[in-house]
Amino acid sequence: MRVKDEVMELLRQGDSEGLERLVGETPAAVRFLQGRLWDANPEIRSEAAVALGAAAAAHPDLGRELLRQALWALNDESATNGAYVLPAMGEIGRRAPELAAPFVGPMTGYLWDDGLRHGILEALCRMNETAPELIDDVRDRLLAVGETDDTGEQECLDTLLAVDRESADGE
Repeated sequence: MRVKDEVMELLRQGDSEGLERLVGETPAAVRFLQGRLWDANPEIRSEAAVALGAAAAAHPDLGRELLRQALWALNDESATNGAYVLPAMGEIGRRAPELAAPFVGPMTGYLWDDGLRHGILEALCRMNETAPELIDDVRDRLLAVGETDDTGEQECLDTLLAVDRESADGE
């Protein structure tokens, strides 16, 4: 079976373990997973993002390149809808925080963008699960977001800034 067909079959089956094994053994599978970040099916997009996190952990040079490309996709000049790469950035940061560290600051530089803010905050929350230290250097940017009407955004902000708010409350 061709790599593309194997990726698509594993995605259709929701076989996360199979995808992780495949990207570990066959880094070329990453190219097909990247394209699935824009799939119409949100479950396929999510599985692809998780598999890209696994690929980055298994192949650090590839992970850095994935993050570099993802950051470029956030830029208006890329003519890409960068919102779809943010889950992959979050998964890479969760699985390989040392790779993601240099990209967290530039990624949060786009918090001003209403179309990206939700995805950025969700990516940061994923990273925060395993590497809360990645959030330390961007705390001021998160505080600058302030309150938001979007429940999901607010929940992420509350999670990411919990330490600061507890300290401010004197607890």
